Amino acid sequence: MKKNLLLIVFIVFVFGLNAQKQLENPGFENWEPIAFGPVPEPVNWNSVRTATPENLAKLAPAVWDSSGDAHSGNYSVYLVNISTFSIVATGSLTSGRLFASVQPEKGFTFTDIHDPEFNMPLTHRPDSITGWYKCNPQPGDFPTLKMVLHSDSANFPTTDSSNWIGYAFYPLSITAVETWTRFSFPIHYLKEGNPEYVLLMLTAGNGTSAIAGSEAWFDDLELIYNGTGVDELTASDFNVYVNHKNLTVYIDDNRNSPVRLQMLDMTGRQVFVANMITGKQHRFHIDVPTGIYVVVATVERKMLTQKIFIK
Repeated sequence: MKKNLLLIVFIVFVFGLNAQKQLENPGFENWEPIAFGPVPEPVNWNSVRTATPENLAKLAPAVWDSSGDAHSGNYSVYLVNISTFSIVATGSLTSGRLFASVQPEKGFTFTDIHDPEFNMPLTHRPDSITGWYKCNPQPGDFPTLKMVLHSDSANFPTTDSSNWIGYAFYPLSITAVETWTRFSFPIHYLKEGNPEYVLLMLTAGNGTSAIAGSEAWFDDLELIYNGTGVDELTASDFNVYVNHKNLTVYIDDNRNSPVRLQMLDMTGRQVFVANMITGKQHRFHIDVPTGIYVVVATVERKMLTQKIFIK
């Protein structure tokens, strides 16, 4: 009896460790009813109908649903942007919880560490996130994937990313993708240490600029730990300085390698892009609003990131 009990405890322990290395219900196979409306949600995922405050959540349109058109298994998740009360509600799903507002620019997504319904534990450092999608965006629109690995509570958009461990904010196709297509995105790490939670959001449109009618389907999300993805270099390899909206960048590498330089705001939107080479100091004038930004330099298979504050 003791041996059997120990075996059961060991299996549960190992399963728990493995679960914290992957997303929960990543293939959207399991669904459950919710309090407001007839459309169920994927287990461990949340929509605008379970947002806070509840008085707005009750009025929100169903911008998500299950779809029998799946990459594998029986279901995928379907997202669609719907116009209601002169506001476009973005088709979205999150591992955390949505804060709803009649002013879309004031809405945000957050991890509620006090309610397991609205958080997703993750205590490892994956190299990248992969998955499968299809989409039918309206002209000028595109679906997105946004993910933050963090400690304690977190939200995005935000002006305080001090507890972010890593992130992956990416736009998907601006044109229709009619067959299941795989995406694979590296995760950019900002600091050492393991996260406690993952905050992930999938959308059918471009955030608060979404256009009614855009559609997207997602399935089979997976975190990759192969150790052969993007190499993270130390901060000492990457020097970034800002003075009066002049961005100075130097990468300590004497091979004169080409570099793609990007600057992202805290919503993941690209606000600046340029090309440079390593081993030489480069200066760029940037005209962006005051705030926190992430500078990303891609050198061959290596990726370097630094946060900066623009005054």
